[in-house]
Amino acid sequence: MVEIELEEFEEYYRERLNELFYKERRVARKLLGDMREDLMKIKVCLDRFLEIEDKVDDRAKRSLNLFSDRIQKDVDNIEVPNDDEVEFSNLNKFKNSIKKLFVSINEIGRKSIPKFQKEAQPQIKELNFLTRKLGKRQASLDRILRKKYGDAKAAEDLLEKAEKLFTLRDNIENARRDLDHFERELEERKGVLEELNQGLLELEKNELFRELETEKEKLFKLKIAIKDLLGFNKALKKMKFALEKENLHIPNIDTNYLKNFLKNPISTLRKDTKDFTTFRAMLVHLRRVLEENKLNLKTETKEKTIEQINQIFDERELQDSIEELTELNAKIKNIQKKIKDKGLADKLTNIKNDISVNTVKLEHTENDLKRKNKDYLRYLASLKKEREEYQNALEKILGEPVKINITFNF
Repeated sequence: MVEIELEEFEEYYRERLNELFYKERRVARKLLGDMREDLMKIKVCLDRFLEIEDKVDDRAKRSLNLFSDRIQKDVDNIEVPNDDEVEFSNLNKFKNSIKKLFVSINEIGRKSIPKFQKEAQPQIKELNFLTRKLGKRQASLDRILRKKYGDAKAAEDLLEKAEKLFTLRDNIENARRDLDHFERELEERKGVLEELNQGLLELEKNELFRELETEKEKLFKLKIAIKDLLGFNKALKKMKFALEKENLHIPNIDTNYLKNFLKNPISTLRKDTKDFTTFRAMLVHLRRVLEENKLNLKTETKEKTIEQINQIFDERELQDSIEELTELNAKIKNIQKKIKDKGLADKLTNIKNDISVNTVKLEHTENDLKRKNKDYLRYLASLKKEREEYQNALEKILGEPVKINITFNF
């Protein structure tokens, strides 16, 4: 088995191709040498056309110069492969450029030569002789490429496919560098987020924040207790519906108060008078229509609702709870003002915003890392597959196993 580095493979493979296709390339080199000489002779012949300038009129002279300059330029543009460039692609390109030269000579010659044909008979004969000679050699080159260069072409085409190995290696190196970058960025962002969360914990340990949290918890529990005392919304909704449909007529009832109470009972109670005058009036109306069985409620629900209403009238629990709620709200506002005055509120807002922003950035970096890792693994798998297939194809051409070593620069 032959082991060779990817960077050294092209030189090694070209040497092996020279050995394998020595005969074909030797014939091609000989033919190229002859055709190169033919092209030089054509250029010399074209120079001779200018020797008759003094023998023709101005119109013919312009055509003569145009003809000579155009063909000279076309010949100069033809790239004849060097002896170490006798590969199918170069030979085929050269063959096609000769074809284009003949087309150019015919096109410009058909327009120009009749104007100075009589004076340039020797030059025209010489040019015809040289182009026929070159044409025969071009035909020979075409036959060689079609009949003798098939295996060489297949072997040379394989050399071009090595570029895919270089490309995949570059992709892997770039993906690995990106992975390293995203991994570093991820660790940095985790560190920043950890510091921010630690700062938030320290800030929230402040006595004012702890006191605020305690009072908010009391307020939350108190609101639940108040809502439990006001467990007759279903009956109130039915009464409101009946009033709107005019199925029920209750004089002096405050319908706006009823609507507001159903939307936000605690807020409505806080806006009522100290003795809950409007609220109590509403409950009196509700109890009466319930006792008269005008709301089509189940007996159990009706009796429970009446019991809750009576309890509100008999006890001060609801009034006391609303007063306590007002006091708690005032206390909370006072604590919040102290927090704001000490600059703690802004600090808390800023640190929470920073945590939110960095959390989003962390998620983006994690997604970038996952995406780039998929690319990296995909490139690795592709390189492994492509190298195995390439080495198998090389073995068929060279007749021995070849292992291409690929080194990465991470």
